[in-house]
Amino acid sequence: MCSAYKRVGVDMIIALPDDKESARQDVFQRIRFFAAPYFVHKSKTIGKKGFLFIQSNSTLAEMSLPIPILANGHPMIKQRSVLLYFLTFNEYTQELCRDDFELTAVSAELHRSIEDYDPMKEFVVMMRFRCGHVAVGAVPLVPDYELSVKLGAQYYGGENAHSGALQLNLDDI
Repeated sequence: MCSAYKRVGVDMIIALPDDKESARQDVFQRIRFFAAPYFVHKSKTIGKKGFLFIQSNSTLAEMSLPIPILANGHPMIKQRSVLLYFLTFNEYTQELCRDDFELTAVSAELHRSIEDYDPMKEFVVMMRFRCGHVAVGAVPLVPDYELSVKLGAQYYGGENAHSGALQLNLDDI
């Protein structure tokens, strides 16, 4: 835990690019067993290429900490959570970019990632945090594709099907 708290410092700000990458990986590690099946199920159900949009009301620094205790030792006041949405590139440009022009800055990278990823091995993720941090990239499918298909159908299909977002409370996982 020390490295995570050192990364955010007493100001709870992540300044260095390598630290931001490490923090994103820490967040994603905690949600990947839910995110991959959700993505695979949605992409199979919708039948289109898209990406997983992960959004949080918390900052990247808050989300990256292993426990809900701030660097000053005080407990976090609010529950740390992420919302996951499966979006196509058209939905992204027509809905998200319309309301948040800053997201257009990563449009080319997102489009390229969606066109180039191997759906049997990886999926595309865009992360956005309250601090304004946005990141785009392809991540490995963990669990693998076949298991993600089975878990996705079990968790998100049938009577559990819903068309909206998936909310994950990090402090409950």
